[in-house]
Amino acid sequence: MKFLIVLILLLVVVGLIAFRYRKQIQTALYFWRMYRNMRQMTKPPGEKQIDKPATNAALVRCSGCGDWVEETNVLKMGNKISYCSAACIEKSANRV
Repeated sequence: MKFLIVLILLLVVVGLIAFRYRKQIQTALYFWRMYRNMRQMTKPPGEKQIDKPATNAALVRCSGCGDWVEETNVLKMGNKISYCSAACIEKSANRV
């Protein structure tokens, strides 16, 4: 019973404080939303992350640049040589 009374008193105090400072709370929320929107607008379009489901595909190292690429997205040249893109194949061919 005491716990319930203390909880009710605490909620009343928090409510009164929120009522007293409601303008300041609204202003703080407004600035937070404005800051969040500004950060979203300044991100370049290519930087936005697209959520992909996690896959259990094996990763393969590109023979040209050394990046790790999923095995399904790799360009294979024989059994052991794999590249991440056609541009990487051309760069490797120019080095030789």
